[in-house]
Amino acid sequence: MNINLEKTLLPPIYKRNGKDCYLDPIRKMLIYVTPEETVRQKVISYLIKDLGVPAEMIAVEEHLSHYGVQSKRRADIVIHQVDDTEEVLSPIAVIECKAPNVFLSKRTADQMLDYANLLGCEYAVMINGFDCFSYKYKEDSDQYVQIEKLPSYSDMSNGIYEELDIGELPQRVAFEEMEGILKESLQYKMDFDPWEYDISPQTPFELAHAAFNLSECLLDTRIKMPTGKYGKFTLIEDYGVRMLTYGNSSGGTFYGPYRSFLIEYNGSTEFVSFNVTTYWKSVNPDKVKTCLCVAIDNEKTTHHALQLVIDDNVTVEEDVVSFYHHGKIAVGNRGSGKIDELRLFVEDLCPQIISGKRFYLGSLKNNKLWTLEDENVISLIENLITYSLARDEYRKHIKSKT
Repeated sequence: MNINLEKTLLPPIYKRNGKDCYLDPIRKMLIYVTPEETVRQKVISYLIKDLGVPAEMIAVEEHLSHYGVQSKRRADIVIHQVDDTEEVLSPIAVIECKAPNVFLSKRTADQMLDYANLLGCEYAVMINGFDCFSYKYKEDSDQYVQIEKLPSYSDMSNGIYEELDIGELPQRVAFEEMEGILKESLQYKMDFDPWEYDISPQTPFELAHAAFNLSECLLDTRIKMPTGKYGKFTLIEDYGVRMLTYGNSSGGTFYGPYRSFLIEYNGSTEFVSFNVTTYWKSVNPDKVKTCLCVAIDNEKTTHHALQLVIDDNVTVEEDVVSFYHHGKIAVGNRGSGKIDELRLFVEDLCPQIISGKRFYLGSLKNNKLWTLEDENVISLIENLITYSLARDEYRKHIKSKT
């Protein structure tokens, strides 16, 4: 839930070395004005004036080492409470602040929850001035759950909070209505920046229609993909939809709702996530296409393993939609890999998808709503995950040689 910081008062501003500085009420120091610092100062003001947090219970830019943690990192804001049993101050909440132009990504969430775990905080918050996500640790499930907002200091200390109620999911658009709704939507988008949307109005309509059906399928969390063994990997849990940010090798950023699957592969547990979004190259920003992104985040990296541009890789014959991929692959800052070499890794994991010079991932009949209980949809998702894993295996191989 968002916190409205627009009317929150900022501390006095003074000049120091010709630059504007806030007089921080907690640190009692002059701090240069930056977008991130402005968010931090607004949050401090909100905590004191709106939530009743005593100023002496707030620490700003606090070194984790002060809490006995072997780390040089610092937490943006830590809220303390008096531990009655030991009569000492102990952290109860940690807040991670970002500048307004910084997406609150999975990486931000991981950083926030890492701090919360290390400090033993009951509450964790990440905020960029526009978006805000608050969490409460629940001992019975041993995890942080999302709550409506950070409670007042009194409620915080007494464990009183309101868990987030996402409500009922809206019903999916009926297949018979999909064409009309999509046409109207794409026509409307033509008057605006097309890359602000999930499906590009420049994508041929029959492909946009298929992309829309697939996107709606992935976002429908009422239907879960069956768990169990799938060829080379095991699906542990269909994790539903998460708001995530992923990057690619060219520096692009993709933020939005990803359908996430928790899998086990070669003894490692990883998330594989899917998102339908728009895509364009910096060399040709006026040509916007629709893209299916498959992302993998494991213990080391968070990245797009596959960006399947629907305009270039998907075909439609009558009502049969076939998903292919040309095999082009970027290997970090090392440039492009070789498709013939990639094919060897794909042959090892999923030889059935090799189709001449392309990789064939599956076909669906676009005459009904696609769901994750449909055998052909499940097969497509399985092939996409396995193909993405093979691509990452190839990337590791190339990097190990250099």
